[in-house]
Amino acid sequence: MSNAEDRVRLCEAILNLIERKRHDTGDETLGATIERAVLESQIADLEREVLDNPGAFEPWLVRRRRAEA
Repeated sequence: MSNAEDRVRLCEAILNLIERKRHDTGDETLGATIERAVLESQIADLEREVLDNPGAFEPWLVRRRRAEA
């Protein structure tokens, strides 16, 4: 299994745990910050992967700037 696969599986487990705890507690906001961080990191990984090796997508790609927090 590759590192990328391991990261995806770990993120999936984290998101499932958050969802289960939300269900158990009835608190829909529980873990929202962690959930957002996990999703943003996965999106960033995908963006890097596509930009590093765009293949047929290259003519349509435009690098976007991230908003500074």
